[in-house]
Amino acid sequence: MKWRSSYTLPTAVSVSMHLALLLVITVGWESTATVEPRVFKPKFVEAKLVELKAQTKEETAPAQNKVIDLTKKRELERQQAEAERKAREQAARKRKQEQERKAKAEAERKRKQKEEAERKRQQELEAKRRAEEAAKQKAEQERRERLERQRLEEEKRKAEEAARQQAEVAAAQTQSYVNMIAARVEQNWSRPPSARRGMTATLLIQLVPTGQVVNVTVIKSSGNAAFDRSAEQAVRRVDRFAELQNMPPKLFEQNFRQLKLEFKPEDLRL
Repeated sequence: MKWRSSYTLPTAVSVSMHLALLLVITVGWESTATVEPRVFKPKFVEAKLVELKAQTKEETAPAQNKVIDLTKKRELERQQAEAERKAREQAARKRKQEQERKAKAEAERKRKQKEEAERKRQQELEAKRRAEEAAKQKAEQERRERLERQRLEEEKRKAEEAARQQAEVAAAQTQSYVNMIAARVEQNWSRPPSARRGMTATLLIQLVPTGQVVNVTVIKSSGNAAFDRSAEQAVRRVDRFAELQNMPPKLFEQNFRQLKLEFKPEDLRL
């Protein structure tokens, strides 16, 4: 079909040219044979040419239509190919965008996961640090409390030891002063003839820091007035225990502000 549309017109032209050439040769040959020229109209050539032209137009129209159809088809194919290319490119772009989105989302997920892991790690480290610090502070507090207890116990022990020693010293001093007072009173005591074994008279002596006797009271009678009176007179004869003025005030207040003396015929006791 393409071959016919390509060669129909040239063939018709070639045939026409050959016919025209044949006509010229014929006319020229006849002019050499006769003297009078004749006018000859090759109607058949005209008719042929018209027929050929008509035929060419008739044959060319479908060919041209086919060319147009082919052009349209090719244009449609080109447009379709272009559309497909654009669709592929768009799909590729979408795939790339989706891949990038997924990659970005994955990167963000990993980043957040890493941040969360780091946050938890830091929290654990902080909790561990706080626990260690709390344990350290507790241990330090316990150590200080233990040292404080030891210090207090040591101070208490020392204080008790000092108090014991002071008590021993005070007791020794007290006993020394008591012995001195008893000796002085006994030196001034004259036992009455009515004194008998088993008699006991208890006196309360009131003194001042100078050793002066300010009062003597029988707080427990022996049952014998003469015996009781002799005991009271013995204390009053002493009148003043001068040794007491050198006594520590605390010792005096604790033991000698008021002093009890117990009188028995066989001895004198405090």
